Amino acid sequence: MSIRPDLGELRQAWQRQPAAPLDVAALHAQVRAESHAHQRALWVAAALTLVVLVLMLGRAVITQRPEAWFGVAWTTLFVALVWPVSLWLSRGTWQPRDESTLACLDVSIHRARSVQAGAPVGILLYGVGLASAVLMRRQLFGGQWEDVLFSPSLILAGWLGGPVYAAGMLWYARRQRQRLEVLQALRGQLGEGPGDPG
Repeated sequence: MSIRPDLGELRQAWQRQPAAPLDVAALHAQVRAESHAHQRALWVAAALTLVVLVLMLGRAVITQRPEAWFGVAWTTLFVALVWPVSLWLSRGTWQPRDESTLACLDVSIHRARSVQAGAPVGILLYGVGLASAVLMRRQLFGGQWEDVLFSPSLILAGWLGGPVYAAGMLWYARRQRQRLEVLQALRGQLGEGPGDPG
């Protein structure tokens, strides 16, 4: 006779356990905090983008070097692509439509889905931006591929920054996937299914 429990029975017993009760006050507080953090992050990102562009433009004006002007033009084009994509992916995540618990759950679910969708898009944009910068720089200024591929800026932004950025995005998306499961279970407690705020 085996004293080891049957794993199937244990799984069924665990699945029959009631879900943890919904802490409405904590949910509302978390959604408010996330809304404020989202707005602050947007303003900080916009300010940093503007500062970088102004500094690059100032350097180009002072040095009058072609590669400095190239950097300004390329960065401006990239910003013109990234900002609309980012704003489109984050639509509907700014704040709940009202103060109801259901609206708070919906916006939290939508935020988690937005991060999951944004992670591969962000990694793709990073890679495309890096590759296009390398190709354009090589095309405009010539030089050996080794010089371009192993320049200090590419080592920092590409060889080191790229993998770190991708790993961070994938890790955060995975956390959001786990969070989404919890949020959908909580929404199910309200008896209205997983829902989607749009």
